[in-house]
Amino acid sequence: MRKERETCEVPSGLRLMNLLRERLTEIMDRERANQNSIHLYCTGAYWVAFECSAYQLYRAFPDSETMPLRLFAYPFPIVMVSVTDRSLRSYARKHILRRDESDYKLLTV
Repeated sequence: MRKERETCEVPSGLRLMNLLRERLTEIMDRERANQNSIHLYCTGAYWVAFECSAYQLYRAFPDSETMPLRLFAYPFPIVMVSVTDRSLRSYARKHILRRDESDYKLLTV
């Protein structure tokens, strides 16, 4: 319970930077083979998707925010799309999530 509360208190931007620092290789490996899924990662008030997942997320949420990222640790620009937690919760009420964890969600398109 305490860890969950502490996680919620960390600003979204810091959570995003921690996610990229700790899991970028894993995320990019997953996206390399991705064709019909949306892998979402929690950054607090927002959920983010990268590369192929980002494209699929944008199609499902046209009002989402798109951001190109240029990271020192990765040689090519990365596309990231984010949606609010509220938007994702609304979507999840009408769709089945393949995985529904506190910091990771998997949707099929």
